[in-house]
Amino acid sequence: MACKILVLNIGSTSFKFKYFNMDDLSVIASGKINSVFSKNAGCNFLSGDTEKSTVFDASDGYGTCLEMIIDFIDKNCADGINGVSAIGFKTVMAGGINYPCVIDDAVIEKMQEYSASAPAHNAPYIEAVNSVKKYFPNVTLVSSFETAFHNTIPDFASVYPIDKDIAKKYGIRKYGFHGAAHSYAAYKFGSEKNIVSVHLGGSSSVCAVKGGKSVDVSMGFSPQSGLPMNNRCGDIDVFAVLYLMEKENMSIDDARKFLCTRCGLYGMSGISNDLRDIEKANDTLVIDAFTYSVSKYICSYLAVLGKIDVISFSGGIGENSVIVKEKICSRLKFLGVELDSEKLKHKPAGEPYKISSDKSKVEVYITPVDEELMVAKNTYAFAERR
Repeated sequence: MACKILVLNIGSTSFKFKYFNMDDLSVIASGKINSVFSKNAGCNFLSGDTEKSTVFDASDGYGTCLEMIIDFIDKNCADGINGVSAIGFKTVMAGGINYPCVIDDAVIEKMQEYSASAPAHNAPYIEAVNSVKKYFPNVTLVSSFETAFHNTIPDFASVYPIDKDIAKKYGIRKYGFHGAAHSYAAYKFGSEKNIVSVHLGGSSSVCAVKGGKSVDVSMGFSPQSGLPMNNRCGDIDVFAVLYLMEKENMSIDDARKFLCTRCGLYGMSGISNDLRDIEKANDTLVIDAFTYSVSKYICSYLAVLGKIDVISFSGGIGENSVIVKEKICSRLKFLGVELDSEKLKHKPAGEPYKISSDKSKVEVYITPVDEELMVAKNTYAFAERR
């Protein structure tokens, strides 16, 4: 029987899946559920020529969503759910457990320990894993942590300048995130290229890739660091936070909530955490601040890589916003970056699409990433080693 991997990609209010035949990496089934925890959750599933779209009550959370997915696979895929060889999760953070592993009680406990550092991610995954265990008690559940791709970052680039004993005791260092997205860019462009992977969406990060491996990334200890994001502040002087806590009489929980909900694009604009709304409002300050931050990280990675062969844009903003790519690349002219204005308007699906001109000294691409594929490959490789 072919090895078939089910990949689950959990968001705070979304639930995506892809079901792969690992013999040829073909997709057997896929789908997405939006508005989890609401009475009007919507699902869109596909397997071959069979489609399913419906609205249902998912107010009890991931359990009902999982039942919908299982029912669809069971009715529309060969061997049904009995064909599932292993299940891979695009988990986010568990401190020092930053490699593919079986999800056992120790891993869950570690994810809970770091939930405060990844509040939008860890809790949903823990709940979803517990639901999956009930339905697949005999199937191996594999965690493909978003931090795993960044294990190759040198110590001098991941160490924080704080007391080394405290740092070691609590695992405080740069971990990096968006590993599935950045590793996909490495996978598509090959190990001979020096790549800057620019993943811009609800959360965003920039990664330097050399020899197919991550050598630096904008996110650090938590997914709240680096670039300004939807509601997240990104890089900020820690003493500004301490000052704010003192002036506003904030508790640690208050400060954490503030940094995760009232900052980033939403905080700067006061309009929305969605860049499309900010573009419509023509809020140039926010757009300039965001794109400046991205350009600055790209330029800093010139010193890390020595030269840049490829800049790859991915994510909802990276793929779709013309003005963001134009502004970012306008600051990279000294590198010989030149965009093709006609190609820039194209919205590709599938393979990377080149948007730089023939004269450009750096190749620039829009890359629709397949995060689930990278999780499937990690899950398969881990299962094969066991």
